[in-house]
Amino acid sequence: MSGQQRTAIVTGAAGGIGRELVLGLLGKGLRVAAVDRTAQGLAELARMAQERQHGANLLTIEVDLARDEAIDEIVAKARGRFGTIDILVNNAGVGQVTMRTDNRQRPIKFWEVTPEQWKLFVAVHNNAPVALSRALVHDMIRQKWGRIVNITTSLGTMIREGSPTYGPSKAALEAFSAIMAKDLAGTGVTVNVLVPGGVTNTPMVPLEAGYNRAEMIQPA
Repeated sequence: MSGQQRTAIVTGAAGGIGRELVLGLLGKGLRVAAVDRTAQGLAELARMAQERQHGANLLTIEVDLARDEAIDEIVAKARGRFGTIDILVNNAGVGQVTMRTDNRQRPIKFWEVTPEQWKLFVAVHNNAPVALSRALVHDMIRQKWGRIVNITTSLGTMIREGSPTYGPSKAALEAFSAIMAKDLAGTGVTVNVLVPGGVTNTPMVPLEAGYNRAEMIQPA
């Protein structure tokens, strides 16, 4: 990374892994456009950034990634505040909890998934990352530097019983990431996946799931 101040967009930024990614990037001197659909979570993130003297480098964008208009809105607001975007972190996720809180005890069968539920998972895990990457990648190529990071999941989760929406949609994002990396070889723009090293203690994992919360990865 050169001496210039870089700018990142992070989706799913209001809590859990996303919040820690945003605070970590701000702590390294980057400017961050934090995207989430949760106003309360974004307000708490802004408060934490202010406490750490990073408020001037943070822009919060409340938007639902499942909406077709969301991508243009995110890019316009981020560029309007910071200019060129150098880094994209596609972290936003939809959990199985949105379908059934006790899905660990009563695994969801693929035939139980409604078309609307399937479309939601694909919209957030696949359509939004692809559209955001497409919207930003040409600026990255022109400046011969850029980073795209897609948050995926473990192979076990991708093919786990009871995960007919979350697992396959994250698997598709990982496969697409490999293709993106090949397409961008030699441009100065890299594409990587980040796989969390365990179950993270966030609202995406309901109490009904039965995990020992003390043994889960705890966001700071």
